[in-house]
Amino acid sequence: MADRVALLYPPPQGLKRVLTVDIPRTRSRNNAKVKEISGRLAQDLGADACNLQLERILMRKLHAFFAAALMCAIAVVLCGAPVSAETTCRLAYTAKVQYAPQILALKKGWLSAPGVEFKAIDLGMSTGIAAAEAVVSGSADVAVMGDVPAIIALASARPCVLVCSYGGGEDMHSIIVSEKSGIKAIEDLAGKRIGVHFGSSTHGGIHRFLEKHGLSSSVKLVNTPQKNLVEALISGSIDAVAASEPAPSLALDKVPGSRLLTTLHGLGNDYPLMMVATKSFADAHPEALKALVEGTRKGVDYIKADPDTAGTELSASTGTPAKVEQRTLRKLAWEVRLDDGIVASLEQTANFLNSIGRLKKVPDIRGMAPTDFVK
Repeated sequence: MADRVALLYPPPQGLKRVLTVDIPRTRSRNNAKVKEISGRLAQDLGADACNLQLERILMRKLHAFFAAALMCAIAVVLCGAPVSAETTCRLAYTAKVQYAPQILALKKGWLSAPGVEFKAIDLGMSTGIAAAEAVVSGSADVAVMGDVPAIIALASARPCVLVCSYGGGEDMHSIIVSEKSGIKAIEDLAGKRIGVHFGSSTHGGIHRFLEKHGLSSSVKLVNTPQKNLVEALISGSIDAVAASEPAPSLALDKVPGSRLLTTLHGLGNDYPLMMVATKSFADAHPEALKALVEGTRKGVDYIKADPDTAGTELSASTGTPAKVEQRTLRKLAWEVRLDDGIVASLEQTANFLNSIGRLKKVPDIRGMAPTDFVK
């Protein structure tokens, strides 16, 4: 009577497959039949997954009342990478609305893959540069960040790759004006002071915007860290702010009478939010990154379906008022992609950074943008 070997994964995966075999009563590893069965099991599970030896398989007969024809041996196979959390994927992010898909995915348990443990590295209210530094230093395997930090990571000594973009859009950057500035239209910016964080993608965007409207020589740009923009607008030291979300939405919320003048659209840049990984991790664990992209996609879909609920839930993690988060979530374009448009946007920003001396050499962005993870 043939025996059956059941290949079981730990819960929740359960039964993988049932093999019909003749288990020899002499179970020495040198027995030819033992070697044959071990080979079949190893082939089924993957030779690298576990070092199968029949001695490691627990064998016991099923009770007779299950049916005499099904008398068999059950092998409970507890083996390596595909079933146990032997790989740790360290994901770094800052607690800001730009990283909402990942924050929500972590909260809701949408990041999962066989054999992978996803470890969150919450950088608090740090800038995206901190996320880039986490990857470059090796303290994180993958991180989410804005376009400038992503470019800096790609230009670093540590080889990195782009995993995907998942949001951003032409309306990522806005110009907010104070009520007392008297600015009603774009041409009213002439002779005014615009606060902007130098070296940011907004800095590049506002340069192109002013050139487009013939205002380059008549507007004064004031280097202002993004965290100080709202305070500067309230104090009157600047007449307007140019910034990426969530700063514009925060300004509208906190500065009485402030209003949106325009977004920096129509400049050929999607200002993408990026996921970046070390090349070594990407090469060794592509399935982990694919699972991370899939979890991000679930977060994106959740935001697009109900930005108000998503904003309320996000507020608990970021500390930013829910109405501000909701406004920002509705404003940004959320989509998982990595295509020519994303690469071209990053190249445009990289060239600007190089022109102002922020970046010594423009990296080969296209060569660091595999599409394997977003398929």
